[in-house]
Amino acid sequence: MGNSWGTGGRRDMRTMMKLKTVVIALTGLLLVACSPRVNQPPPLSELEPPTDEFSGGVGSGAGSANGPAFGDSGTGTNIDTTWGGPTGETGLTRRPGGDWSSNSNLETIYFDYDKYDLTDSARRSLLNNAEYLRSNPQTRILVEGNCDDRGTEEYNQALGENRALSVREYLVQLGISPSRIDVISYGELRPAVEGSSESSRSQNRRAEFKVAG
Repeated sequence: MGNSWGTGGRRDMRTMMKLKTVVIALTGLLLVACSPRVNQPPPLSELEPPTDEFSGGVGSGAGSANGPAFGDSGTGTNIDTTWGGPTGETGLTRRPGGDWSSNSNLETIYFDYDKYDLTDSARRSLLNNAEYLRSNPQTRILVEGNCDDRGTEEYNQALGENRALSVREYLVQLGISPSRIDVISYGELRPAVEGSSESSRSQNRRAEFKVAG
């Protein structure tokens, strides 16, 4: 009698354990079914590629940099590589026709490597240039942006243009009419000094002035 009761008790316990397992499983399925759906991110093939937006331009032509090109130092700052297109065999952007000549009264502007913002020294030189232009109101000038030999040709053309445009904008802020100022970029095509030393390269990162003849 005792053995029969013990066997039946163990059988009842096993049945209860099975029922508990079924209840737990059903509860889990119910929770999963009732949980809110989370939207999955799209596959990588559907994502748009990242873009670097140009964020510090001056004058016309603020857009996006095209690829990982590097100029001057090779640090790859965001430089606008859109411009007005070539108007002659060399150089870019808005170069008018006619003769242009150097003028010793206009000081050359120098830039830090891979930069187009004006240094304190460059601003002082532009103050002197603006004074000369105010004293000669009929003079029209051409600002030529240049780079050293490091970087791709496309990047350096764009960097040279941004250097010329930063000079133009500062002269306009000093009261010179923008109609008197044209700009062009030669990139690395017209070095002032040949050589790959920092001393040589620092003289090639510049904006020079020509006056209409």
